[in-house]
Amino acid sequence: MLNPNHQCGSGQWPFNRGNLTVLTALAGSDYLPDFNGAILFLEDIDEAPYRIDRMLSTLKLMGALDKIAGFVFGDCNDCKPGRGYGSLTLDDIFADYIKPLGIPAYRGAMIGHIKRQFILPVGTMVALDADKGTLQMKETAFSS
Repeated sequence: MLNPNHQCGSGQWPFNRGNLTVLTALAGSDYLPDFNGAILFLEDIDEAPYRIDRMLSTLKLMGALDKIAGFVFGDCNDCKPGRGYGSLTLDDIFADYIKPLGIPAYRGAMIGHIKRQFILPVGTMVALDADKGTLQMKETAFSS
């Protein structure tokens, strides 16, 4: 499912993913993955949009978002805006942080805290087509 804020384009890059909350908690540590030229896939669960805004702000301020070649956001169960004045939506947040990057991006991939999900191994080469909303593995992830 594409949203109005998706960026068009396609390409092939290494795949890097994580739960947004956990990934952001690694900021400043030696455990933070390499973002250079990667497709960054994020998902989360039960986070208010203002928290997602704060976490993406952290990734932006540390330079991680400026290094990625593509962006995919999976499911975010129970990530609805609050009822207060000025509550952001996920679309607002992605328009602020991802759209200005000018990279292929979409949200709604079937990865995350959902019943029917796909598994994509970290570090494998994948092709991202934001126009179609697809990710395709381009190499074998396991050897026998």
